[in-house]
Amino acid sequence: MLAVVFAALLVGNSLAPARAEARSLIAPAKACPVGAQGAGKAQLGKARRAMTCMVNYARRKKGLWRYHRRSQLAWSAERKAKDIQRCGFAHSACGRQFDYWIKRSGYLGRSGWATGENIAWGGGSLGNVRSIFVAWMKSSGHREAILSRTYTDVGAGLVKGRFDGVPGAGIWVLHFGRN
Repeated sequence: MLAVVFAALLVGNSLAPARAEARSLIAPAKACPVGAQGAGKAQLGKARRAMTCMVNYARRKKGLWRYHRRSQLAWSAERKAKDIQRCGFAHSACGRQFDYWIKRSGYLGRSGWATGENIAWGGGSLGNVRSIFVAWMKSSGHREAILSRTYTDVGAGLVKGRFDGVPGAGIWVLHFGRN
């Protein structure tokens, strides 16, 4: 048991510089305003735009081009968030491949495309834009997708409601693409 705890501490300490860098890539609240947090269509739209703003703020801080917001990827991300709410938290929610909705969105070209996905959920304030984005930036795999040079486009999806027994949860999906 002691060896397991020690190994976890070593891993945690080796990630400290990455976490410090991740904090420096978080936009101040004024840079990406969300407004009132609610489940209405207007509030959800503002939250999705704020998430895209957070993504592009981090990219600018790293000297990268901004992702273009694509309606097809936003549509696919929204459908994926609904699948997660209905079937459970997984990249393959409802038994579908992670890119199932991206393929159906009309986004992909005939050849030479790439896609990626970040998913997250949280209850109450843990499901808001900033909390979810901070969690993604603290995770190397999620941060890598956000800062990737592979993709050129992004779409954010958000569903609010009961999830996993938690009322008012926010289920977030980012779909990344290049076509």
